[in-house]
Amino acid sequence: MRACPARALQRINFDSGLYNHGMAVLGISYVTVWSKDLAANRHIFANVLEIPIAYEDENIVVFETGSAQLVLQRAVGADAELDGTVQFGLSVTQMDDLVQVLAENDQTLEIDREELGMGQRVTVLRLPSGQRVEFVGSG
Repeated sequence: MRACPARALQRINFDSGLYNHGMAVLGISYVTVWSKDLAANRHIFANVLEIPIAYEDENIVVFETGSAQLVLQRAVGADAELDGTVQFGLSVTQMDDLVQVLAENDQTLEIDREELGMGQRVTVLRLPSGQRVEFVGSG
C-alpha cells in the first residue's frame, strides 16, 4: 500500500513539534526547478501546459499555479551545480520558533532568518541526505 502524501502533511502540520510550538507549516509555497536550459523548460510549462507566467527575466520564470508557485531558475555561475535539481519552500507562521526547534534538534541551517523584505524571512535547512528545504515566513 502506497503512503498518502496528504496524510503525511496533515501529520506534520498538526501532530509535530512545529505545530505545537505555534509555527504551523502552512504548506508548500513554491517549487524551484534548476536547469541550464531555462528556455526548454519554459516552453513546456508556458506553451504546452499553458500555465500563466507571473514574472520573468533572463534567469527566472515564475508560474502561478493557484496553490503554489512553480519557479524555473537558470543554473549558471555559482548556481551551476544545481542543474537538474528541484527545491521547495514551505510557508511557516513563526520563523523564530521554527529556528529554535531546528536548533534544539541539531539541524544544519545554511541560512538563518535572512530578510527578504515586506516582513518576510527565509531559513534554509540542509537535510541529512543533502537536499535544501527553504522555510519562508514572518515572526
